[in-house]
Amino acid sequence: MALEQLDLFGYEAPKPVVKTKKVKPAVKPIVTKEEIIIEEEVKLKEKGKRGRKSYKEMYNSADLINIPDDETLDKKLYYSISEVAEWFNVNPSLLRFWESEFDILQPRKNRKGDRLFKKEDIKNLELIHYLLRNKKYSIEGAKDYLKNNKNNLALHQQLTAALNNCKAFLLELKANLNS
Repeated sequence: MALEQLDLFGYEAPKPVVKTKKVKPAVKPIVTKEEIIIEEEVKLKEKGKRGRKSYKEMYNSADLINIPDDETLDKKLYYSISEVAEWFNVNPSLLRFWESEFDILQPRKNRKGDRLFKKEDIKNLELIHYLLRNKKYSIEGAKDYLKNNKNNLALHQQLTAALNNCKAFLLELKANLNS
């Protein structure tokens, strides 16, 4: 017969810890850069981090702009600053700063003072974003480059966008083949 102690204070005896061996999967799943960045953004949102992004976070998110194609952009004449900032994954304050620094950005303002961006403003923002975030130019260097080489830059950016689209298609095809 086992004697049990009368529990007057609600104390439970600790349960013994049983250690189990972790089994590693035989094949690691293929993870794309976008999936890693999305996971990091989710972790940051869970933490509730405030303030500026680190350089590593800015570098990882530089390629992830989601600008609609030209046909979609032609549907509306003007886009709000919040829409455009969301496409570029930046704060609206950064777009206002770029407007004050670069002469080629001239968004229209309504009576209330809200900035409204045309298709050509969005294309100019795309050029500025490319120079500052991807090519790592300073503000002054980007101004000089835009002043001297705007035509060459537009062509180079179109080629880069086409290659990135091709790369995304091939990565998607590879992921579908592995599934």
